[in-house]
Amino acid sequence: MKKKSLLSIWLLLFTLSPIFAQTQGILRLETIYFNNYEVFYIGDFDFNNGMNNPDIFEYSLVYEPNDGDGSPGSGSPLNVSIEFEMIANVPGLNLNNRRIFYIITKPFALNGEVLISTSDLDLNMNHIYYTDGRDVTGISVRESEYLPEEEFANIKSVIMATGKLPSGDYIFNFKIYPENISGIAPLSQHQIVSVTNPSTIDLVAPGGALADNIEIFSMYPLFQWETIDFMWTGINCPECGYWIRVSEYNPSLHSSLDEALNDNSNFPYPDNGQFYHLPVELVADGTDLYTAQNSFQFPFTDSKPLEEGKTYVWQVKKTYPTTSGSETVESNIFVFTIPSMGGDEGTGGVTISTGSENIYGQILEQLIDPETYNQLFTGELLGYLPTGVVILNDTQQLTLDQLSAIAAQLLAGQITVKSITVE
Repeated sequence: MKKKSLLSIWLLLFTLSPIFAQTQGILRLETIYFNNYEVFYIGDFDFNNGMNNPDIFEYSLVYEPNDGDGSPGSGSPLNVSIEFEMIANVPGLNLNNRRIFYIITKPFALNGEVLISTSDLDLNMNHIYYTDGRDVTGISVRESEYLPEEEFANIKSVIMATGKLPSGDYIFNFKIYPENISGIAPLSQHQIVSVTNPSTIDLVAPGGALADNIEIFSMYPLFQWETIDFMWTGINCPECGYWIRVSEYNPSLHSSLDEALNDNSNFPYPDNGQFYHLPVELVADGTDLYTAQNSFQFPFTDSKPLEEGKTYVWQVKKTYPTTSGSETVESNIFVFTIPSMGGDEGTGGVTISTGSENIYGQILEQLIDPETYNQLFTGELLGYLPTGVVILNDTQQLTLDQLSAIAAQLLAGQITVKSITVE
């Protein structure tokens, strides 16, 4: 009798085990995108209507039952609950790991793929849809919490009084909990966004205030500025980054530096009346997150060459992402003069070389660092004119086009130069 009971138990387990295996499918949570913002305006969040929230992230939540036949909704669903919280750590606003917003849903049946973004998350979360168009039924909020209105008002008053948003961190936690089933672990996504105050940009060189009368000795100067580094998501803010404009200043024609800057530019050239969007770079391969350097050398192409004996103005704009959209801040305007180096009186004391010799000299200036170039060509190489004979690796004579291509690769950081010899 005992043997018969034991046999019956084993038969029952053998019969039920495949059923459990069939109902345990695959649960996945993946990030579709997470947009980086440099400024978070807390007032941009609407906890009662997620459709008004900034577009920060989108996640893909998928459950694929093992006993489905591949058609939408087939197979046994999995009961899950969604938990989301946003935490602010901004000491300047007296927010020390303060929970700004929190919800957790009641368990609901999941069978397929849903895309969940910030527009879906609010105190009334009850409508999300599968990617095949089906409505997710039975979803509702079980518990919620949000920053009280009086705290919102205090934060806004601090920001308005200081004129800027204090630096800090915003933490986003998104979790999925399978209900009453073993073998499928909870899933989570954790993101931290460090907020800076990118609303200032200070020029460093070349130049200074008009009254400073600063002179430089490079026809291809390195423009430099100081500001807080920042990052942005390319698809969310394609206009983000640094923008520059360089124009000639002639006091007999221009009544102000602004007027000169907005007159015919040397860069960009041909002048389109706009600033030039400087190159950007990926933060890491395989991402959509970008940043940019806070320096830029006057280019050989897409520009009108600077000239000796003339004065120039330049300005940089910085466009950065916020939860209210992109914002732009402008630097002050710097002025510099390229003095006459000497020459015949017919050109006003300016030595001007023409033709390909001048072009070779311009390219050479880009290949040598500015300090070394100034030392050489105001010293022992004063008055030097290139012959146009350029040898690469002691073997290959380059044409002007080939040399220009190498110079472009060098400026883009694609190659480096080990040594240059001038004979």
